[in-house]
Amino acid sequence: MPIENELIISESDYEKLSRLVEVSRSDATVALDEELLKADVYRDSLMPSDIVSLYSTTHIKDVKTGNKRIVTIVMPWESNVTEMRISILSPVGIILIGARVGAVIDWPLLNNRSTKLEIVEVLSASRELYHA
Repeated sequence: MPIENELIISESDYEKLSRLVEVSRSDATVALDEELLKADVYRDSLMPSDIVSLYSTTHIKDVKTGNKRIVTIVMPWESNVTEMRISILSPVGIILIGARVGAVIDWPLLNNRSTKLEIVEVLSASRELYHA
């Protein structure tokens, strides 16, 4: 299956995130909805393994310093910054979801600053973390 867009999302993630957008109208859900409209939606069984999805473990590296972090994109009520469980409705969550290994993203920092991070590895989502 040829990839047409830079943003790829699984059917199951698309359904969960679409429901989230329907029940919670905020600036963040509007931004997420705009991203979902740009996405190629793949059946879960055909999802490329190098795409950031809900609950996948994502290894990212600061392009400038080489510092590495491991993050997981989760639903808003499951977020925990100290565990690097990032809400899908955060600016970073919206930027990361559907991105591919090798992509470089702008990670927002305080005081209108940002840093560039490269996605270096994505490990598949742990299915026991999924909540319907």
